Formats: sequence, C-alpha cells, structure tokens
Amino acid sequence: MVTLVDTSQFPVGLDIDYESAEEVAELEKLATEARAFMKADSWAPEIDDLVLAFGVAPMLGLFLVRFVPGGKPEDSERWVVVGDLPSMHFETDDMLTPERALRLYCAIAQDWADNVLAGRDLSDSYPIEVAPTAEHAEMLLSRVDFIRQKLVPLAQSVPD
Repeated sequence: MVTLVDTSQFPVGLDIDYESAEEVAELEKLATEARAFMKADSWAPEIDDLVLAFGVAPMLGLFLVRFVPGGKPEDSERWVVVGDLPSMHFETDDMLTPERALRLYCAIAQDWADNVLAGRDLSDSYPIEVAPTAEHAEMLLSRVDFIRQKLVPLAQSVPD
C-alpha cells in the first residue's frame, strides 16, 4: 500500500503574508517553474495538482505534485524543488514531510557536488543541469548548507 503525503499542515514553518501581492506573486512564479520543470520531464504523467509544501520566495519552493490517477500507485505523487538552486524532483516514499523532503534534496545535491569535487563518475548521481565544475559544486554545497542550517528547521512540522 502506498502512503500519500498528508498536506493538511502545508505550508509550515514560515509566515506567508497572503495579503502581500508581491509575496503571492513570487510564490506563483515558483509554482509555474515547478509545473514547467515537471512537464519538461518525459517520464512525468499529467499533473492533477501542485501543492505548496514550503516556500521562501524567490529562493526555494518545495511542492508536492500529484498526478492524474491511472498509473502505478507509487507514481501518484512526487516532490519538486525549484528556485535559486538546481531544480529537482524525486519520489515521496518515506519522505512524507517537507522537512524530510528538504533533507533528501540536500543529500542528493551533496552527492552530486561531492562526486564532482572528487572527480568521480556522475552516472549514478542525480542529473544536475550545470557543468560539473568545482565552482558549481562549491556553490551548490553552500546552498545545501544554508538549506540545512536555516530552512530545514523552518520546515519542521508543527506539532498537533
């Protein structure tokens, strides 16, 4: 049985001022970017819903993408991360909260950066769409560190 992500606590960890047209517009840009990123992937089924899980616009948007029913149950939803960092999408599996999804994003990004810096083969790393240079790897590691230090704590679920 596939467990779907519970979205009842979204968004968590930040105060979104829905009265601010500018903030809402920035989040809508991130949502548009997330939708376009998913549609560009030939694997992705048709999107049924895109739910903001966590956002600090324009820096980072974490969305839960739900697909039109009809495929395999395990392919019914995915996390997608967009913003001022490499875009990425990945399975929800055991990553059922925004905090865990951001931690997984960081682990995947760090794997790529560490492999670049060590001169290792990237065939088993997530395909980050920049040249695999030390400069890009260091920039990515800096963003990963920021996400881990500043954003992951904000994304922790509010206790019931």
